Amino acid sequence: MIIMTINLSIQTNANWKSHKPRRYYDTLPRPVVPLTRDYEEMTQIISHQHTWSQLAYSCAGVMHIETDSGIFVLPPEQALWIPPNTRHQHFCKNKVSYRSLHIDAALSRELGDKVRPLNVDSLLKSLILEITSWPKDYAETEQTQRFILVLLDRLAVAKSNQLFMPTPQDRRLFPIIETLNDNPANKLTIEDWARTVGASSRTLNRLFNQNYGMGFSRWKQKLRILKSIELLSSNTSLVNIAYELGYESTSSFITGFKKQLGCSPKKYLANEKKTDVL
Repeated sequence: MIIMTINLSIQTNANWKSHKPRRYYDTLPRPVVPLTRDYEEMTQIISHQHTWSQLAYSCAGVMHIETDSGIFVLPPEQALWIPPNTRHQHFCKNKVSYRSLHIDAALSRELGDKVRPLNVDSLLKSLILEITSWPKDYAETEQTQRFILVLLDRLAVAKSNQLFMPTPQDRRLFPIIETLNDNPANKLTIEDWARTVGASSRTLNRLFNQNYGMGFSRWKQKLRILKSIELLSSNTSLVNIAYELGYESTSSFITGFKKQLGCSPKKYLANEKKTDVL
């Protein structure tokens, strides 16, 4: 189950298999270094940082990447831009086919200093897969340089997405977030929670807006949809997803999904499968 609070390894009772990042260099041996990994279920790559930029991408399976600013959900049609010196860690609840590019900081200054989730179109995916197919000691030729420059150009114009949940800064929200992470079907209202945490419902809604840019009801809807992405990727039926996430019906889940992601779950799955075979 997707957990949207910091820290995933602490906030769940799951038995994560923790690993250090496998890296064989302290400085990049090439301007762009490709990495290819297949992670087993319940894999955690522990928190780390480096002086170069990174583009993280999953060909198959949903990955979560946690940073100081929050947790990013990476299904196959998304990537994550990680600027230099950004502390981050990876979580794979299910199997993930991972592709990543370590990029010299000097090459990527124009891409900014903020972690950014990106939509991956067919061209950008083709570039990622091409470059990650290169050996680590690939020859630096005019051709490889052109590929890298086109990649950087595509990253610069790639659209951001909203598959992200910021880290809350106010502890009064923690019991609400943790409870709904564990049980998104929980029916407690904002008024119920106000009595539980000792703050008025108006104060709680203000805190949700300050921390998430939305009130409690919209935050809960977004949390459910983010959780549904992994359930969809694991081939859970729409009926079971709706039940597990606390929707009144399958149709209400479909409506909520469309509002958040702009397409139906069925179309989302079709796009994901199309991305997998490109």
